[in-house]
Amino acid sequence: MSSATTTLAQAILERLTEAGVTHVFGLPGVHNLAFWEASGEIPTIVGVRHEQSAGYAADGFARVSGGPGVAITTTGPGAANVVAAFGEGAVSHSKVIVLASEVSTALRKPGVSRGILHEMADQSALFAPLASKDEDETILSFSTTSASAALDALERVLHFAQRRGEVAAYIGIPSDVLGAPVTGEMPLPLIEVENLQADFAHAASMINAAKKPLLWLGGGAAGMDQNALAEFANKIAGPIVTSFAGRGVLGGHELLAGGPIHEPEIHQIAVDADLLVVLGSDFDGMNTRNWQMPVPMNVIAINHSVEPVSTNLPGAHVVHASLRELATLTALIDSKSKWVAEPSHAGRAMRERLSRDERATIGMGIVNEIENSWPASANVVCDMTTAGYWFAGYGEQARPRRLAYPVGWGTLGFGFPAAIGAAFNAPTLSICGDGGIMFALGELATLVQEHIPMTLFVVDDGGYGMLRFDQQVFGHAERGVDLVTPDWAILAASFGISFTDIESVDQLGEALAVGHDRNVAGHPHMIVLNATIHPPRTTSPRWRESMEIETVR
Repeated sequence: MSSATTTLAQAILERLTEAGVTHVFGLPGVHNLAFWEASGEIPTIVGVRHEQSAGYAADGFARVSGGPGVAITTTGPGAANVVAAFGEGAVSHSKVIVLASEVSTALRKPGVSRGILHEMADQSALFAPLASKDEDETILSFSTTSASAALDALERVLHFAQRRGEVAAYIGIPSDVLGAPVTGEMPLPLIEVENLQADFAHAASMINAAKKPLLWLGGGAAGMDQNALAEFANKIAGPIVTSFAGRGVLGGHELLAGGPIHEPEIHQIAVDADLLVVLGSDFDGMNTRNWQMPVPMNVIAINHSVEPVSTNLPGAHVVHASLRELATLTALIDSKSKWVAEPSHAGRAMRERLSRDERATIGMGIVNEIENSWPASANVVCDMTTAGYWFAGYGEQARPRRLAYPVGWGTLGFGFPAAIGAAFNAPTLSICGDGGIMFALGELATLVQEHIPMTLFVVDDGGYGMLRFDQQVFGHAERGVDLVTPDWAILAASFGISFTDIESVDQLGEALAVGHDRNVAGHPHMIVLNATIHPPRTTSPRWRESMEIETVR
């Protein structure tokens, strides 16, 4: 940063530029206008219509770019509105930073609530339960009272993100401090410290002794050198299964099993394995059917944090290290031969079976049409909706960071606003249901105003289709799940958004091609399909089903 006199808001935005941030997302308020008054070489501030959308957009931007995603809010209710989105980013190990104004230091009185506009006794406490913890147990949720404290907090947060590959942080800044001049030298970026070298000897001995290793790749593997990861995988030569967040890691590799562990063909590989190697994953409940998947007696987990992986894999040999250290382990292991001749056969067999199952016709139809018609260079963001469950679980991803899916905290309403952030990286397909999109319907205006290259694909089943299915499975009356939906064509036209109404999934591919062409030209597009979709095995009401491969119906 320069030593010239500037405002704190300007200094913060300049530091974010140095950190590679090109866009931030926010809503102006009376207390945070200093951000909008900044100029020069700073990130573009994308104005959204709700603070929750700002948080999701920041998360979406972070997931597809690999860099920090930043949301700017005003004081009090503005900050409170972003908490749900902050939680999704935190639980999903994204890189999300919330910058919020707080009430003026000149007006506040310690320990007393005076009724100042938007005042809160402790605004940072909203974020503390979800925020990252540094090595010294410092919670990265700060209510600062000076420019130096705010800049120091930002430096600590950015350093954490660089070192760990994730961050969930809040920095609150009083409105009078935010717009005040900052003079003198700005803090220099913290120097990256060398990662601790983990002792991989025991892990190597376990791998060398195994006959049937299974490699499980999580979202943490998306940020590492894919060539180094491929070298490790080739040496182990075992089948590869990815978590939802790991979709696209080693895309196209011959060792990929090609399906979720929830399906019997992939499940059987885990049954037969004698060693599980988990890289960059919490091994969480959603990915493992609440830990019902078979786990061999011998397990190795490599992660930058001990928890929660040590809880989810009790008895595992947990190596506390960054995946950037993986080459150290690769050098210690012997090259193995495949114990499954063609791991991808399991995925193909799964698809062939599903193609004969009438319940999967629409779901797999959506998967196939997106795979065939939506470019690999473009992104896909799924909401918590049945169509999203199908594509996130079963769609082949050619590259890391192509897919964003809110399965960490499971926040309905993620898909549309998160895609706004992702679309500043590449044209983006947002897969939503008619219920979830209503959380952020006002962002249709943002699409048009900011010329966002997004294709919004809405599957309208007249309500919360997944919850309706839950009630059916559990024998409950269907209550609260049927919703009034708009005339989508009129809604799109009211914002000047081009629109395609399709009658069957077979028409989706052509509609996607139209949408992508519109996106490349700098315009949003909307596609709507009226359909009821049977959910896949990756959804919890189906976890109790037998893993026996079902006969053709």
